[in-house]
Amino acid sequence: MADIGQLLTVARMYYEQELTQQEIADKLYLSRSHVSRMIKEAKTLGIVEIIIKSPFESHVSLEKILTDRFGLEKVLVAYTESSGPREEFNSVCNMGASYLNSVLTNDSVLAVSKGKTVATSVENLKPSKTLPDMRLVQLAGSLDSISTPGIDEMFILQRVAALYGCECRRLLVPYLLDDEESRTLICRQNSTREVLQCSKDVNIFISGVDTLLYWVERLSEKDTNPLRKQGVVGCMWGYFFDINGNIIDTPLYNRMVIPPRSIFQSVSTRICIASDRFKTKALLGALRGGLCNVLVTNSQIASQLLNLDRP
Repeated sequence: MADIGQLLTVARMYYEQELTQQEIADKLYLSRSHVSRMIKEAKTLGIVEIIIKSPFESHVSLEKILTDRFGLEKVLVAYTESSGPREEFNSVCNMGASYLNSVLTNDSVLAVSKGKTVATSVENLKPSKTLPDMRLVQLAGSLDSISTPGIDEMFILQRVAALYGCECRRLLVPYLLDDEESRTLICRQNSTREVLQCSKDVNIFISGVDTLLYWVERLSEKDTNPLRKQGVVGCMWGYFFDINGNIIDTPLYNRMVIPPRSIFQSVSTRICIASDRFKTKALLGALRGGLCNVLVTNSQIASQLLNLDRP
């Protein structure tokens, strides 16, 4: 065994000064093979300890914990600890696009919700082949088509249809009507009724999650105050829920063109994609209520979820 002091000297030259084995050999008048053996011996004796810190290590751990905690089928966590908001958003959307592309087949019946995160994920899709027999169904009416058309369900579905070369069934009706009678009349139309009936065939959906703040900007205080009092933290597919995932009953549903509540049980692959930290409570409610079974998010939100879900 080599002298401990000499092993320490060689280890410092190699790992701290970043000299090559040949440079160390020349300086110490040793052979290169002797230096190589000394470096290995320094590791064996614990003089040198190599720790590999992979950015993937923590997110794999978070994925496992979240999967077990909420009974999810799949969790994908983008590692974004040292990233800015734009990088966080792009990482989540790219991951969402990759996963969605991996589960789509010719037998898929897909529905997508409105929202910037879902729209960007769809923009990032890179299909390797067309799926001409896949069907796309719009499950909710249009809400943002005037101000921000690119994040409305109809436009997102059209983008997916163009990418995969498949059929798209659109709902050319508003998301929210003035009263129950108006909604009833619209839903009686053959074109609307036929699309809504397709909801029973949907086997994949991808959705974001809204906070109540989103609806405060679109509804009157008369509509939103009761929701606040009932503890609403989020909304998915037009259904409001509390922090424990309980769907709150409200007369608003009688004015909204949205899918039946059964989609949260009947759809086998329910993907929720979230990249905004201020939506963490809403996301927690959705997970507790089983509204989704696949989660795509970033490592900061994943950690916040676990902190919020402490007993």
